[in-house]
Amino acid sequence: MAVEQASYKVLAKEGPFEIRLYEPMVVASCQEADLSGGDGFSRLFNYIGGNNRDSNKISMTAPVLNRPEARQATMAFVMPNRMRLQDLPRPNDPALELVEIQERRMAAVVFSGRVNPGVTGRKKAELLEWLRKNRRAAVGETELARYNPPFLPGFLRRNELLVEVSDL
Repeated sequence: MAVEQASYKVLAKEGPFEIRLYEPMVVASCQEADLSGGDGFSRLFNYIGGNNRDSNKISMTAPVLNRPEARQATMAFVMPNRMRLQDLPRPNDPALELVEIQERRMAAVVFSGRVNPGVTGRKKAELLEWLRKNRRAAVGETELARYNPPFLPGFLRRNELLVEVSDL
């Protein structure tokens, strides 16, 4: 069964690097302690599983987004493309927040394997160097996008590090 993914258009591609234009989206988000995602994932999964004011189930989508370098790390589930903020049931969990994200241009580096701070640090350095060489500037913090369930072997996993960009 195919999982719906956040909608974007590839504007440029070079090896594992891409510049993308993401359509507006809504995410359900919460604070997270670390990249393992145990607490945040459970809270978000419960929300889409029906732990919300309307007891509605919401389809799982990809990717799951993390902001591991933020002052307070976060985890977010992208809501299905057809759903707007006003369409979503309010979470029962006060730790969850529904956030509308406007259209944005993002740089991405795609990689496989398991994720840890060492891997994300190396990928961030590679992405920022590629942006520098291509006369683009990172705007804001990086986001980690994960597309696969945790039981999938690392070599089969699709991960991405994303950052909003502007031209220099």
